[in-house]
Amino acid sequence: MKRRLLKVIGISFLIFVILSWIIPVGTYSSGELTTNGIDPVGLIDLFNTPIQSFITFILYGVVFATIGGLYGVMEKTGALEKVTEKIGHAFKRKEKGFLILTIILFTVLSSVTGLILPLFILVPLFATVLFAMNYDKVTVLVSTVGSLLVGSIASTYGFNITGYTANLLGLDMSNQIVAKVILLVILIITLIFVVLTSSKKNMKKELKEAKMNKTEKEVKEVKEVKVAKTTKASETKATKKTTKAASSNKKAPTTTKKAATKTTAKKKTTKGKSNTKAFAVTKPVKKVSSKSKISAVPLVVIFALMLILCLVGMYNWYYAFGVDVFSNIHEAIMGIEIKDFPIFEHLLSGISELGYWSNVELVGAMIIAAGIIAWIYKLSLNEFIDSFASGVKKWLPTAVLAASASVILYVLYQASYAGTGTLVDTINAKVFGLTDGFNVLTTGFAGLLGSFFYNDLYYLLATMSTFMSSFDVASLSVAGLLVQSVYGIGMIIFPTSVILIAGLSLFNVSYKEWIKYIWKFALIAFLLVLLVCGIITLL
Repeated sequence: MKRRLLKVIGISFLIFVILSWIIPVGTYSSGELTTNGIDPVGLIDLFNTPIQSFITFILYGVVFATIGGLYGVMEKTGALEKVTEKIGHAFKRKEKGFLILTIILFTVLSSVTGLILPLFILVPLFATVLFAMNYDKVTVLVSTVGSLLVGSIASTYGFNITGYTANLLGLDMSNQIVAKVILLVILIITLIFVVLTSSKKNMKKELKEAKMNKTEKEVKEVKEVKVAKTTKASETKATKKTTKAASSNKKAPTTTKKAATKTTAKKKTTKGKSNTKAFAVTKPVKKVSSKSKISAVPLVVIFALMLILCLVGMYNWYYAFGVDVFSNIHEAIMGIEIKDFPIFEHLLSGISELGYWSNVELVGAMIIAAGIIAWIYKLSLNEFIDSFASGVKKWLPTAVLAASASVILYVLYQASYAGTGTLVDTINAKVFGLTDGFNVLTTGFAGLLGSFFYNDLYYLLATMSTFMSSFDVASLSVAGLLVQSVYGIGMIIFPTSVILIAGLSLFNVSYKEWIKYIWKFALIAFLLVLLVCGIITLL
């Protein structure tokens, strides 16, 4: 499955390579496109670019690998299993309610914060509980990772979505907030309906497969019994003939040959569901102490504090709402001196202030949390290292694929930095040239198509802002909502989406299986976004 996902990423890159040999690159400025001819990806770059891209975006992989390490340590303590069991017990016979709660929680958190990477830390925890409730892997995937991506479609105050839109287009964070909330509510209801409907079908399918397997097993056992009886009868008959021949001819040897019998071991078959042990370790681990003596409270507290700290630290409060309290606190702490020596400036050197945290601080926070959990639950240093490494090993394929998904973005980034222009500008010039001024259809199509090339909204908006700069204020307000929404849809369906690729890898779901499941919802979401933006334009 992991090789298939890598193949899908490779095919996406090859599509871009082919386009680079056909579509000329260009730069758009002051209403005019300046073309610079084709700038194709050469034979050497065909191999060099994926390597350079992987090196550039390796931090994505480090984040996912660290999540695996954190869960490896939590699972080693035995407290994680206790947490999931308690959640499962609390929602016993209320499995559908927990599924709905998961979808709402993940979608709303994503919409409000826009911080999908740190929120991904919650995925294994909720997925483990959902698997224990016998939901299939695709249902669990769409209810967790899928919900995070749906939240980005209707981002309300998420800085990595709405914040980028506001800053690059000169809008306010509350721009079209009523429309965003309405869109969010409708999308949540639609997603819940799709998930509940499909989960029933999948459960019926699995039940049918289970019955078929049971019937096949019974038939096989009957056949084996018949074969055994036939073999035994043949052996008895052969023995009688040998005995008779021996008695009639005394010179004949009296030795009898034993019939060689083949014993075939039955292979135990499984349904192919993902590991329900929080996807952390490759094999069962020995618990530190008996489950009854383990308290889950310290683990829950540390995990919650770590997650809250990361969400607060990675949300840019100043550029979103003008809040500078964290900057003032940071300066005050760094200014503390002991005998004219700035002690904290040196002790905390390299750490960014809250609101400016990056993936580096996210990784550091998870490692520190894992260390504190290991210390509280009295894991030895070797146990801590082994469990963390086991978790990393489990998540390593996911980490590699996540770091490989931005290969097209790398090429476009290098082209923009060099000032040679991109083929995306040429495409956008053709699309926007179909209509005069702002048009919902052309802008929406350009944004959706652009999200295939740019899997980061900041770069997508940066290249589209030159085309939208001529829009009036009212149209620009709607265009901002439209582009960020269709970008979210693109991240649900395109294999260039880092979060989607990571989710597919983690849950062992093929891209084909995912598209077959999600295309209807994606189409409904796209039409819904166009409808909402169209209505706003007419008002």
